[in-house]
Amino acid sequence: MTLSAHALLLLNAQRHDLDDRPDERSVARDWAHHVAQARAQGWVVAFVQWDAPHGANWDTFSKEWTLHPDFRAEQGDVLVRAEMPDAFEGSELAAQLHARAVQSLHLLALSGTPALDATLASAQGQGFRVESLEVPA
Repeated sequence: MTLSAHALLLLNAQRHDLDDRPDERSVARDWAHHVAQARAQGWVVAFVQWDAPHGANWDTFSKEWTLHPDFRAEQGDVLVRAEMPDAFEGSELAAQLHARAVQSLHLLALSGTPALDATLASAQGQGFRVESLEVPA
């Protein structure tokens, strides 16, 4: 288990988030660079896989639910399933991060997504220092 005071949390790394965006390649490359930097610095890397909300045009466990091809969870990473909009509510995210001694959380997300605001507020409520690294939606 990787122990680190810092973690990078990707909120929108699933195929349904990035596929078909005009800037998909540039966003994926930029985020992959952030992931590589975080790993090189010994940070915890965490991915959220959101279950499909009612009425979504994709399903949980479908191809669209999987992580975008530019991302993969590696040994030592945190991978949690969550329901929109809060990555902490009903998931093991807080327990996983606290078990790895994380104090500072850096969120990578598409701006304007409901998950960003809810997860930011919840992370602060869990005692994490938070920085948001947003990409325009």
